[in-house]
Amino acid sequence: MKLNKIGGGIAVVLAAALAVSALPFSGITAFAEDKDITGNTMFTADEIKLGKVASGELLGGDNDWYTFTLTEPTKINMVIANQDNYQYQLIDEADDNKVLDSSGNGVIRDASMNKTYYLKAGTYYLRLYSESALIWTPSYDIKLTATPCKLNVPGDGSNNAIGDAAEIELETKYNAQISNNDYIDYFTFSLEKEGRVTFDFEGALDAADWSLYDNQDDLIKHGTYQKNDAKDSKITKKNALILKEGKYTLAVSRNDKADSYGQYSFTLNYLEKYNDTAVNGIIAFGDINHDGKIDAKDASSTLSYYAYLSTGGTETDMNQWFVDTFGPFEK
Repeated sequence: MKLNKIGGGIAVVLAAALAVSALPFSGITAFAEDKDITGNTMFTADEIKLGKVASGELLGGDNDWYTFTLTEPTKINMVIANQDNYQYQLIDEADDNKVLDSSGNGVIRDASMNKTYYLKAGTYYLRLYSESALIWTPSYDIKLTATPCKLNVPGDGSNNAIGDAAEIELETKYNAQISNNDYIDYFTFSLEKEGRVTFDFEGALDAADWSLYDNQDDLIKHGTYQKNDAKDSKITKKNALILKEGKYTLAVSRNDKADSYGQYSFTLNYLEKYNDTAVNGIIAFGDINHDGKIDAKDASSTLSYYAYLSTGGTETDMNQWFVDTFGPFEK
């Protein structure tokens, strides 16, 4: 029963309590009647205004249903205060009314709750209910606060399969979100010429997995981004790969070993003449041997090339020199 629906709600509760007190103790078995039928089922759920406090009370066996709709991936902070002897469920309409989170079999008593969810666009239901026959009436205050991720990826955010990848552009910053109910995003991009592509990533997560696929949807490289320190507020990482011309698909997803959700942004920076001294001033230090890592082997290759030039070698593209000297890159 919601307090803001029946002006005489308190009187109704007091009357019910007096009536019950006149019964023998053995007669206190039936749930008290809830005369307010709106909001008692999913089909009569009340819309809850984000950022505003909603208050209500629950007679034994009563349900209070709320609903809200998100137009883009959003961080939802849920605070429930004055909790006393009731339970809750958060439900995703788009996923066959799946229960995303709940209080389980336990009953919430005398405590406030603060929880955060990252949800994709869609309609949701929040069910507050009591399964106990009580003389008193549990009451609650609830507030949902929304922080949209400011999604600017083409499409509606349903890029959850490699065949539905969102087409993105180089040198453009994109905002997205790994959600509790949408934990992988696919993006596709094309290179007209070989070049160095730097994946510049930052996100308010503990960890995130990434994968890169070729135009046959075969996995090329994959890895995990993590915070450098537990005290870090977000992940900030860069990863550079030399890629041939063609079409590629990038996936960003929840970490396989540790659930972590949150908003993130990324840019794919492209440099065609990545070894051109006229462009860079010095030869770029990157994934010279094309093994997906920037490490001591790449540094050694760069020094070898400089040694070749310093002993009278003909200046040429370093990648081609590397192939001519050490053989083709391993696939």
